[in-house]
Amino acid sequence: MTVKKLPTFTALEIGDITVPETRLRPVSEAKVTALMQVIGAGVFLGAVTVRRVGTVNTLIDGAHRLEAMKRLGRSTIAVDVLECTAAEARQMEITGNLTAGMTPIQDAIFLGVYQAEYEKLHPETKRGVAGGLARQGQQHASAHFAELVAETRQISPGQVRRVIAAGRALTVAERAALQAVPHKIAMSEIEKLGKIGEDALRARAVGSLLAGKRVADALRAEKTGDDAKAAPETADDAKVEAAFKALSTAWNRSPMAARKRWLLENRQDIWEAQNKGEPLASFARRGDAE
Repeated sequence: MTVKKLPTFTALEIGDITVPETRLRPVSEAKVTALMQVIGAGVFLGAVTVRRVGTVNTLIDGAHRLEAMKRLGRSTIAVDVLECTAAEARQMEITGNLTAGMTPIQDAIFLGVYQAEYEKLHPETKRGVAGGLARQGQQHASAHFAELVAETRQISPGQVRRVIAAGRALTVAERAALQAVPHKIAMSEIEKLGKIGEDALRARAVGSLLAGKRVADALRAEKTGDDAKAAPETADDAKVEAAFKALSTAWNRSPMAARKRWLLENRQDIWEAQNKGEPLASFARRGDAE
């Protein structure tokens, strides 16, 4: 049987959707609580997926969204309704959960940006103000997300808060470069980034992670002063290095047709880089010209 979407259905009564007892992944209380916060703030999360056989609608994907909507007292939910076999539905359930996770650096970036945007909408939750509210018995709303990631990654909420701090401090170029590296960057290393308050030192630590080393290597080199060739000397140098690596990764992954098109559309910039201002050789990384 070929999977077929039924376009006549865009929403269903929540009570008309059956959640099978054989689902492989139990519902997480932390995730439901976090989703209730987001949905309560009016954020659209996308439709859940159900399998329809006759008049029976069985959930395939979206158990946490469905439970959050149910607890919020909502009567209907957006749906994608499919006609498929039980085996096809099971495969979709499995692949949906296997691909739902993010890497530790993506956790840091997404949570950091989320908190920054949340504070724009709710300035009373900023650090300092939130502390006063907490003493009055009002909980910082985004704490639910720290609890959710803590449960998923099996670390403490305090560690998650340091990861969020790292995500907020990273530049756009550093975010792109850290996500593009082929090697895995551990959650513990990102947590260490969140403890660094000095921009220049954090940039050196990012350069260390990009090179497949540890944050501790950059901190140790900072103390000894013997890392002239191992890491950028300033925050600006680190930003350039991170952007360069991100561009290099994108270039290496692009097909030749895309590269040629890029060269054609940027030919004026390339000519100016070759013929105006400082010579190109002056931009080589330390040690490249040796």
